[in-house]
Amino acid sequence: MTQLSERAQAFLQSIRAEGEKSCAKIRTQTDQQVEQALAATRNQEQSRAQHTIDFEVDRARVQANRALSREQQTARAKLAAHRQQLVDQVFAKVEQKLKDFVASPAYAKWLQNSADQLAKQLGNGAVLYARSKDCPLLEGKLPAGCTLKQDDSIQLGGLKGENNDLAADDTLKTRLNGQRDWFLQNADLALTI
Repeated sequence: MTQLSERAQAFLQSIRAEGEKSCAKIRTQTDQQVEQALAATRNQEQSRAQHTIDFEVDRARVQANRALSREQQTARAKLAAHRQQLVDQVFAKVEQKLKDFVASPAYAKWLQNSADQLAKQLGNGAVLYARSKDCPLLEGKLPAGCTLKQDDSIQLGGLKGENNDLAADDTLKTRLNGQRDWFLQNADLALTI
């Protein structure tokens, strides 16, 4: 029986060895599957975290750009208001100079030249309009074929004229307003931020 017992013992050892080998193989496969599952989960979470980071960075960039844009817009508005204030001051001084010119003896000659130019542009039968205080400066000095009427809507001085479908405005206020665009372009008051 010893021989039988030895054989049974060998058979049991063989089964045990085979079982341990199978268990080791299963442990290895399980460890590999767990490692693969962990790696997949880790990659998925890293991808999700990177997506969240990218989203937050983009959101922060958009908020920063909006804030910068608001600040630039506020700065531009302040600069535009300051520029307008400077332009208004300059044009107020020029308007005062024009008032001084209108009060000077040179204004009558300028008004006469303006009447001559308007009469040439508008032709025979032209009607010229002047402020009531300027009408005495032109009485008896109008070009032939022109008539003079009062128009107290003229603010600083100068003349308006019309003939049929033609009209002309040679008032000092219109001339002054016509210089605003030129002044803004040439006064180096550009808005750059």
